[in-house]
Amino acid sequence: MPLRFGLFVPPFAEMAEPSRVVELAKSAEAAGWDGFFLWDHILAVPGMPVADSWITMAAVAQATARMRLGMLVTPLARRRPWVVAREAATLDRLSKGRLVVGVGLGDDGWREFSSFRGEVVDPAQRAPILDDSLDLLRMFWSGDEVRWEGKHFAVESTSFLPQPAQDPLPVWVACRWPHQRPLARAARHQGCFPLFDQGGWDIPVFPDPADVSIVRSELIAQGASTDIDIVCRGVSTLIEPRERSEGFASLEAVGMTWWLESFGPGEPPVDIVEEVVRRGPASH
Repeated sequence: MPLRFGLFVPPFAEMAEPSRVVELAKSAEAAGWDGFFLWDHILAVPGMPVADSWITMAAVAQATARMRLGMLVTPLARRRPWVVAREAATLDRLSKGRLVVGVGLGDDGWREFSSFRGEVVDPAQRAPILDDSLDLLRMFWSGDEVRWEGKHFAVESTSFLPQPAQDPLPVWVACRWPHQRPLARAARHQGCFPLFDQGGWDIPVFPDPADVSIVRSELIAQGASTDIDIVCRGVSTLIEPRERSEGFASLEAVGMTWWLESFGPGEPPVDIVEEVVRRGPASH
């Protein structure tokens, strides 16, 4: 498959208005982008509006026909896996098989866990909840009855129908490099979303191809399929076209399959975001 280009948009600030996100997605599809992905958050910078990404994406699914769609990433530890299973199956059918389920631990940078009593704040404690939730999602999507008991959940359920349109429904797992446990988790699924920055919005234009190469090698060593998606993000619009083209070629050569052009919470200004989207991906 050729390198695919998507957009990574926070539904914050002016983009917290769902209708504006829908119009952006329609413009993206018309301009030739291959994917449209939303951040999935509860809180942002104090005072900044935030839209629910799942509801917003349902509207996007109805307004588009070709692009891959998904949330990057949903912290499963704060969601009931049976609710996510039902939502994802419904959204996959609504989009006619275009959904990608992006999952991860989440973090507490905006106190999205510690603001709410009962949430698990420690990421080390959230990790086994994430693993159990991923196992349960696959069981629910199978269309079979589910009988399962673990440390965090116990389920005795009739089958979840209808099933997703896709089999398997692709799951991309976020991994903060160089931590190894998330790589082992991602190797069991269809994609890895490695984060090479240390958090926040100060991310590099491109990740280091050497790092991407190591991530791919580690995934394969841990049992990943050789066609696993490697999904990288950055802000390539900050550099000249020739340098940008060379950067993409270097990353594709070491196994990157998706590039996500990224925007920050409320930045750049929304009119610039819309102009970047209208220009289309660098492959055009």
